[in-house]
Amino acid sequence: MAVVLAAIVAGLLAYFAVRGGGGDPAVAHVGREPIRKSQLETVIRHFRLEAQAEGRQFPSESTPAGRHTRDRLLGLLVYRTELRQAARRLGVRVTRVQVLRRLRTASGGEEANPDAFAYGSAEAQLLFEAVFFKITRDVKASTQAELNARRNAAMKRFVDRLQQETKVRYEPGYAPGS
Repeated sequence: MAVVLAAIVAGLLAYFAVRGGGGDPAVAHVGREPIRKSQLETVIRHFRLEAQAEGRQFPSESTPAGRHTRDRLLGLLVYRTELRQAARRLGVRVTRVQVLRRLRTASGGEEANPDAFAYGSAEAQLLFEAVFFKITRDVKASTQAELNARRNAAMKRFVDRLQQETKVRYEPGYAPGS
């Protein structure tokens, strides 16, 4: 009986370890990396506060417009996760210091107190730029316009392939359109 009870307890512990415990469930997985509900709530809160500051309404999640907004913001988190994973595979790194410098530059040099969304945005910009450089460094052309077009096309192919090859799994109730 003790062996059976130990096996059940071990099974439950393993289940909750995989699901991230009960406190902050995953809403999606990009490959094996979870996107947590708290991450999505942070992004939603950022845009809700931004809308309030601009005197605009932010849709309630219980409405179709709110669910659509949530889906788009979750899509943004999925994209950022895909980008971080691709950067890791390419050996591209962005340090916390680089992100904080970008945030300071974006705020005009003023001491800013960025939220998690702003930090993630600056990190994604830096990662995109570094990946873009790595993917397009060997692209050649006779004019600047042609070079820009070829670089953009190379990066588009990379991003399209990245999104096609990356497995994204949404938890029930969080899939786009649900």
